[in-house]
Amino acid sequence: MANADRAEATGWAERVERLARLVPGLGRYQDHESLREADKRIRTYVAELLGNLGRELEPAQRRLSEERRLDRLTVLDRLGRQLITLADRVRFASYGFAGVFSAHKIRETELAALHGFDVRLVDEIPRLQTLLRTVAESTGRESGFADAARAAEDGLRRLEGTLDERDRLARGL
Repeated sequence: MANADRAEATGWAERVERLARLVPGLGRYQDHESLREADKRIRTYVAELLGNLGRELEPAQRRLSEERRLDRLTVLDRLGRQLITLADRVRFASYGFAGVFSAHKIRETELAALHGFDVRLVDEIPRLQTLLRTVAESTGRESGFADAARAAEDGLRRLEGTLDERDRLARGL
């Protein structure tokens, strides 16, 4: 049993270190007291990445406005609003852990699960960027736009589902 606990702790530590490498300026998790600040930095970083994804759509939005192709412009606007909403959800998400001196202490297994969601959020950004670029590139073509837009919306819904799961976990901590 001790070996299983040690293996779980090692796996958790490796995931946390990987996450720390992904977020600039985060460094290493030192102790439970710094976890709130680390979580906030991670969420701020992910929110900034999501906000920046909206820039993938801006050239296509300008082009569609100039061409007065409002049908496609509304789709890009909807995608942009979804990105902003998701960025705000990430930025203002529950911390999910009690302070060190709080009566409610968080077990490492729970922290590992919460940080697993954080890694998933960071990992999802390049996939969303690819989907949004595909939408932007397809705005000038007659075919493929609707499929690209659906794929991007599906990607945003998947990220929203991950956030829903993370929120449920954080509320339970």
